[in-house]
Amino acid sequence: MSRSPAPTGRLPATLARWLPAVVLVLVAANQFRLAHTEDISPWSGGGFGMFSSTDAPNNRHLHAFVQNEGIRREVVIPDRLEVAVRRATTLPTTRRLGKLGEELASLESGGRIRWDEIELQVWALTYDPDTLLPEGRLVERERFPVAAD
Repeated sequence: MSRSPAPTGRLPATLARWLPAVVLVLVAANQFRLAHTEDISPWSGGGFGMFSSTDAPNNRHLHAFVQNEGIRREVVIPDRLEVAVRRATTLPTTRRLGKLGEELASLESGGRIRWDEIELQVWALTYDPDTLLPEGRLVERERFPVAAD
């Protein structure tokens, strides 16, 4: 009668040897997916594209506009939203931009004009390959209705 070895709580040697490689491949695949579907900065996530691009998070910026009855103006983004802006520019998903838009709309309402819509634009600094002149590239633009109180 043969007995199977008692579990030791350790990973089998083969799995332990391949686990780091598998995790690295999964992180790289997710980075590739985010870069092609969500426009993540190549310098974020796994950082696999950081040496092939100047599209670093610090080379992205955000513009916010509010609008009501044909009046449109750009708003200043307060410093206290710096973390939310950084997250939204690094990976500009509709969810992240929407959350930032809600925070900005609540700050902008303050008893003044009731805005109908807020628009957020994420821009990236790029360089012309021939002249190396800097230029802006619109990465993402989202418009959100401002909920009435």
